[in-house]
Amino acid sequence: MLSQTRPHPVSRPRRSAWGVMRDVLFALFLRELKTRLDGRWTTALWVIGEPLAGALLMLALYTLMRTREIAGVDTVLFLLSGQLSFMLLRSLVLRLMESIDANLGLFAYRQVRPVDAVLARAGVELAIFGGMALLILPGAAWAGHGLLPHDPLGLLLALLLLTLLGLAGGLLAAVGTHGALALLRPVLKMAFMPLYLGSGAIVPLAHLPQGLREWLLLSPLPHLIESIRIALFGPVYAAPQGISLTLPLVWTGLATLLALALLQLRGDRLQVA
Repeated sequence: MLSQTRPHPVSRPRRSAWGVMRDVLFALFLRELKTRLDGRWTTALWVIGEPLAGALLMLALYTLMRTREIAGVDTVLFLLSGQLSFMLLRSLVLRLMESIDANLGLFAYRQVRPVDAVLARAGVELAIFGGMALLILPGAAWAGHGLLPHDPLGLLLALLLLTLLGLAGGLLAAVGTHGALALLRPVLKMAFMPLYLGSGAIVPLAHLPQGLREWLLLSPLPHLIESIRIALFGPVYAAPQGISLTLPLVWTGLATLLALALLQLRGDRLQVA
C-alpha cells in the first residue's frame, strides 16, 4: 500500500515590529475616523463649520467697527489663520486626552498599545484639519481673500512644531488624566478659554500693552500663531517683538519627555482593560 504523504504547511513570514505597528495604526485610524464622523454628514459639516463660525462672529464684530485690516493684513485672513491654528492645537490636546480611555478594550491584544491609540487619533485630527484647510482656503480665495505664503518653508516649520506640541500635550493629557485623575479633564478644557483670548488668534498682540504682552509671550501658543502669520504675510504684517520658535520647541521637548516618563511609569495600569 502506498503511503500518503501530507503536504508540509506553508510557513508565513513573520512580520516586523514596524509592520505590526503599521497595521495596528491603520486599523485604529479607520475605527477612529468612523467614530469621529459618526456616519453622519451633519457631523462632518460641523467639523468644518466650527472654525468658520468663530471667524465669522469676530469678522462681524470687526465689520461693525469698520476694520478692514488688522496689523496690516486682511481681517478675514488674520482671523482664519489664528482660528485654524488655535483649533488645531486645542483639538489635538482635548481629543487625544480621551483616546486611551476610548480604546481600553483593545489593549487586551498585546499588539495594541496605548501610544498607538493616541497616534491613530492624532492622524484622524490632522486628516480632518487638512481637509478643512483644503475647503476653507480656496473658498476664501474665491471670495477675494486669496493668499500665497511669503515663506513656505517657515510656514511648514511652524505648522510642524504646532502639531508636535499638540501631540505632546495630548499624550501628556491622556496619560496624566487617566483613571482617578479624570476629574482634571474639565479643568483642562476650561483652561483653553483664557489661552484662546491670550493667544493672539482674534486680537493682535502688537496692540496690547507691553507688560501684558510679555506675560502672554511666556506661552508657546502666541509664538506659534505669530510665526505662522509672519510666514504667511511677510513684512506687511505688524508682528510683536520677541517672536521666536525657540520657546515652543522647549515646551514641546519638555512635554514630550514628561509624557513619555508618565507613560513608562503608568504603562501597566494603562494596559488594564
